[in-house]
Amino acid sequence: MGPGGSLAWWRRPACRERAGRGVARGRLLAVAYGMALMAAPVRGQDDNHLRDFRYKLIGTGPLIGTVVGTLSTEFFNVPREWRRGYGGLGKRAGNLFAQSAVQATVELGASYWTHEDLHFRRCGAGSAWARVKRVVAGDFRVRRDDGPGHTLAVGRIAGAFAAGQMSRLWMPDRVAGFRSGLGTSGATLGLKVGSDLLREFRPRKR
Repeated sequence: MGPGGSLAWWRRPACRERAGRGVARGRLLAVAYGMALMAAPVRGQDDNHLRDFRYKLIGTGPLIGTVVGTLSTEFFNVPREWRRGYGGLGKRAGNLFAQSAVQATVELGASYWTHEDLHFRRCGAGSAWARVKRVVAGDFRVRRDDGPGHTLAVGRIAGAFAAGQMSRLWMPDRVAGFRSGLGTSGATLGLKVGSDLLREFRPRKR
């Protein structure tokens, strides 16, 4: 290998572009964790934001979602570069869990500073269409946790955006762009709306 041969990879535009994306997203993740760390000690042990954070990482519902998502993407071979098999299965599971970690971290930091109450509340009354509209609107305009009124769900939106963009770091080059990250963010928010609609209309336990 000639002088500078070890740096030949860096001269490739694709490598420089991917490294640049990595630096930018690394800074985004650092900011997200910084927000979470600043928010964590302020409210004490009774802070339900931290409880929600733990649930979104290791709660039964999110873990079931990770398993279902892993199996479905394995079945449809998405992304196809990871192929099917134990190796691909592990990558898909790790991808979904890492996305959940990033999303929960950003939500924790942002929702503390903007005083968002991100808990789902079932309506259970009114026409079906009215309940659908309430659920959809309620996922993006949430109650405040410091008094009456509502606010934009900045934490939820920012968390989905950060998770979609950070996951591009380990995705194959074909789906490593900003636009693909936006697609993942949109799918994350769409799944949240869909799951809340199921919770709204599922039969009540007697």
